[in-house]
Amino acid sequence: MSCRPPPENGPSGGAPTQRQQEVLAYVYSYRQANGLAPTAREVCERFGFSSTAAAADYFERLEQHRLLRRLPNVHRGLLITESGEALANAYLREHPEVLNG
Repeated sequence: MSCRPPPENGPSGGAPTQRQQEVLAYVYSYRQANGLAPTAREVCERFGFSSTAAAADYFERLEQHRLLRRLPNVHRGLLITESGEALANAYLREHPEVLNG
């Protein structure tokens, strides 16, 4: 099974997948708790991805959905958009286990 997100026009019709929402919620909660975003390696460790390319794919998909922005050439340069923040909060209310790993 691949750890890459499904294509944009996949089974969810272009909406973020559950896993994409989970990654977004993790990035959001990590940023809230630590004052900075997690690294791709930290996301890989949290979700069991074998490569930082998988985390980068999730970041790219979330950016395509306009839920996250990546600052070029900035370490830990992930910013959650206003709509991303709303989605992350809603996801965390329904799935508080994301906070505990």
